[in-house]
Amino acid sequence: MKIAKSKHKNVFCIEGNWTNDLRDRRSIKTALEFLEHNSYSKKHVLHTHRQCSSKQEFENLVKESCLKRYDQYSILYLAFHGNAGRLHVGKRVTMRLEEIAEMLEGKAANKIIHFGSCETMYVMRRELNRFMKQTGALAISGYENTIDFMPSTFLDLLYFQFCQQYQKMYLIERDVKQYYGKLARELGFKMIYEK
Repeated sequence: MKIAKSKHKNVFCIEGNWTNDLRDRRSIKTALEFLEHNSYSKKHVLHTHRQCSSKQEFENLVKESCLKRYDQYSILYLAFHGNAGRLHVGKRVTMRLEEIAEMLEGKAANKIIHFGSCETMYVMRRELNRFMKQTGALAISGYENTIDFMPSTFLDLLYFQFCQQYQKMYLIERDVKQYYGKLARELGFKMIYEK
């Protein structure tokens, strides 16, 4: 069983555009700022946040998240629209899990990759295991169901808080299900890791 190098895990967030309306100010950024200033872990949960609206930007940012200077950012948070096995990274542009795995191939050691998107985890378990093995990630997580912005953002923050308490992935999953099981079931929260 793989375990995280430390309990403390900062967040590297790549976020897509939620609507085509430039007046829409919805963003994960404010939630991450809330987590940073209100986390009850010993250290602040720092974050880096970048918005992305094209495949090229996405690829560049994903690769950048694996650079040594971001080693302390061991949660890669991909906040986009999605559907089964895919992320929507731009107007009519989707990225399959296989494509993302190729970008991260062997570079995601000690990282938890979290898909903050609708249905991305709604694929066969073997596909998720292949993604994890190819990337070298500690764990991958996200949602199988169609999700609403607010409830899923709240669960994301609670999940990231639990990530600060443990190095063993099964303990993180246990606490999410124990304390927020109803919400996790409604959203179809799923966490895959080596057991």
